[in-house]
Amino acid sequence: MSALTIFVRSLPADASNDRLEEIFSEIGPVKHCFVVKEKGETKCRGFGYVTYSMEEDAQRAVREVKDYDGQKINVSVAKKKLNDKKRGTTGL
Repeated sequence: MSALTIFVRSLPADASNDRLEEIFSEIGPVKHCFVVKEKGETKCRGFGYVTYSMEEDAQRAVREVKDYDGQKINVSVAKKKLNDKKRGTTGL
């Protein structure tokens, strides 16, 4: 049983860390959660991340959480970011 992070898309511009945690805590204990904001602003960029302590809770959240205060959201398992030193190159 390992922790699992989920990726949440289509969040409204006024989404907050506290409300995101409140919504996803209904499934199970949230280990860490945050919305990604515009640099230097309070406006949400439309996505965020939620990490659960238990993988089962994360899988259940992906299946069951469908909206943020009435707005439809997309919830999926977050993919690990690769440290690609050649990012932006074509490899030629």
